[in-house]
Amino acid sequence: MRGAGTIWTAVTSTVTGPGHVKDGLPNQDRHLVRSINPGCCLIVVADGAGSCRRSDRGAEFAVAAASDAAEHVFGAGMPSGVGAWSAALQEFQAECLDRFDRSVSEMTRRIHAERPEEPPEKIRASFATTLLAVVAQPPYFLYVSVGDCFLVVDRQPGGPRLVVTEHEREITGLTTFLTSANRKQRLQSHVIVDDRITAMAVCSDGLQEGMLAMAGGLHYQAPPEFRRYFEYFGRPGAADGELERYLKSAQFAVTSTDDKTVVLAVRQSASSQRVDVHDDAQVGQ
Repeated sequence: MRGAGTIWTAVTSTVTGPGHVKDGLPNQDRHLVRSINPGCCLIVVADGAGSCRRSDRGAEFAVAAASDAAEHVFGAGMPSGVGAWSAALQEFQAECLDRFDRSVSEMTRRIHAERPEEPPEKIRASFATTLLAVVAQPPYFLYVSVGDCFLVVDRQPGGPRLVVTEHEREITGLTTFLTSANRKQRLQSHVIVDDRITAMAVCSDGLQEGMLAMAGGLHYQAPPEFRRYFEYFGRPGAADGELERYLKSAQFAVTSTDDKTVVLAVRQSASSQRVDVHDDAQVGQ
């Protein structure tokens, strides 16, 4: 099953974490799902740092940067072959960073002009956010990640696999942001060629404790039962709001006080190509 016969059915949800509700903070996660070309799906999740006052805007900038970068790199046509996809990945990650920087720099200039007492470096840091962007056109999947959002894929045969996580956070509890000085050293990007991938889950870190399991030491893994998320919430005809109600449930909420955002995308075979998106919460809200 390759690009010419691919349907991506996606269900999304984002809920404000109990800790943010208690402190009167908004949901600082942002997400986006869109079709770039026939059979090609872009999924983006950004998680604004809860301790930074403008991080929700930073997450908006990050999502917009990834969307614009994908259009710039892939809009005119998809790569052909591993070498072309690897080159596209390098261009895509550079565009994501550059477009984010331009948005933050412009906003920093505006704020500093109005509030000269606030140093530009402090303003820039206030837009701290993570980013995970995935471009998928089976059998090719590429990702660019800065920070602790995570990606789980389901392979048939093979089962669920955690393919993107931030090991530094698992060990030290520290997170890298798009505004961090060391982001290039911590950036993760890769092209996966695997036609057995049938589903993806792109998630903010508020879901790690609730959805993942510890594999020994301090490392997470995707447990075999992770497939149930794809089978239940990603099935055709799934009722709107089911995923949101699950994330808001008391049983799930106690796993983390942080905001929780998930995009589940399930691949199906068909003669036509499209991305069907069921929004349990408005994209970007």
